[in-house]
Amino acid sequence: MAHLQDWTDAKLEAMSHRRICPATGRSVHETWLDERPHLGRLPETMPEPFDIAVTRPVHKDCTVRFEGRTYVVPFAYCGDSVEVRGCAGTVQVVDRLTGRLLVTYPRGTAERILIDDRCYEGEATARVSKPKPLGRMARKLREIAQMPVEVRPVDLYAALAEVAR
Repeated sequence: MAHLQDWTDAKLEAMSHRRICPATGRSVHETWLDERPHLGRLPETMPEPFDIAVTRPVHKDCTVRFEGRTYVVPFAYCGDSVEVRGCAGTVQVVDRLTGRLLVTYPRGTAERILIDDRCYEGEATARVSKPKPLGRMARKLREIAQMPVEVRPVDLYAALAEVAR
């Protein structure tokens, strides 16, 4: 394999000296050497191909709607708009201004609301207050929701009803 790679590299190098760049009229190799200092770094992760990209408002409950589902986004974006991208197997929520990936969810799930608890973490901003921590009722609901339905004891529901009083 190494021999094949060396042969390919040599072929490409020779062609870059022979071929002419249509923009400069000089060899592709010379043009590349001139452009190289001006090239920026590639992003750490290349963007995933997507078939749809839409701008969505972030509602007061830190959610956006996309393809019949509701996705939680970082609380600091409440009142703003974000870009939502439908990729092959994921939904990406992206900051419209910086292009930074904020959160990723699986696409086309049976669930109609997808929640990433990390979206409620972090410090307050000048515009948005930090969410209040979960109360006793919400903590108990989360505990129940995380258990598979078939193994939830009835006692949990009784405990939830007790917390609700």
